[in-house]
Amino acid sequence: MTSRDPSHNAIADTRIELSGSANAVSTTDGPGCLLQIYPVPDIPGLMRLGSGRSVLGRDDTCDITIDDSSVSRMHATVEWSNDTYCITDLNSTNGSWINGTKLAPQTPLAGGELIRLGNTILKFMMSPDEEVQYHKFVHELMARDSLTNTFNRAWLMPLLGRELKNCRQESFELSIVFIDIDRFKRTNDKCGHLIGDEVLRTFCDRIRPVLDTTYSLCRFGGDEFVVVCPHSPLTIAEKVAEMIRQTISKSPFQTQAGQLKITCSMGVTCTDGHSLSDVDSLLSAADELLYRAKAQGRNCIHRANGDAMSRSRTAST
Repeated sequence: MTSRDPSHNAIADTRIELSGSANAVSTTDGPGCLLQIYPVPDIPGLMRLGSGRSVLGRDDTCDITIDDSSVSRMHATVEWSNDTYCITDLNSTNGSWINGTKLAPQTPLAGGELIRLGNTILKFMMSPDEEVQYHKFVHELMARDSLTNTFNRAWLMPLLGRELKNCRQESFELSIVFIDIDRFKRTNDKCGHLIGDEVLRTFCDRIRPVLDTTYSLCRFGGDEFVVVCPHSPLTIAEKVAEMIRQTISKSPFQTQAGQLKITCSMGVTCTDGHSLSDVDSLLSAADELLYRAKAQGRNCIHRANGDAMSRSRTAST
């Protein structure tokens, strides 16, 4: 992002510009700001909102210009009124979304929402201490995958190292579930990468509600994910995997390309910290079990004792 007003913080390489147009944005800063989180900028920075009406879109005359072909020329407005910000979609082609839900007219913003316009995701922040929020969020951004909001691989590896050490010292079992979306490459090739991104986001949104608050959902890479389950024996992790399998396959994903049937395969393994005592061996064991689930026909779970939990494969794509 480049800023036309030097008083605004810039986000590098995101191609978002803040207009100094007096007829659109009040010259007085309001209490809200936006932070781009996807595509990930090299140097995150705050985009402060005015105390009036800000237009977001692809057109150069917008107050916040987003260089994204999936964003409409005049896509949405964010307006400060009656001590709150409201966002309104301007009949955009691809719509506007808040936290995964399509935007309703005149939707109020409380702070912390993820706003998706086209393929660009912005985080809205509103607080008396925006700088504290900003630095906290940038720190979190380093640990999270920007597309799916899951923890990233750089965060997963040391987490597993700590959990392995803890389970050895405290004598509890650690389980992991290695997940792969079935035939995801075919979805990407057929529908395009934007739809593939939409599938990845929905996939993770479906999984989160079935996980215990002590579990961590991490993106290992591409369409592979790992659920870390501390204090959980194999039988518990199997039940978690089956809940994931069911919640993914129970109904088609609603995407801009229409309904898509999505399934996943999983490998589940467990350790006391002595067997499979390092991160690589633990992940390799789970990955091998995942490979067996794929070979067995997909949309199923393979567990550490060698038995497969086979389920209906009619939803497999």
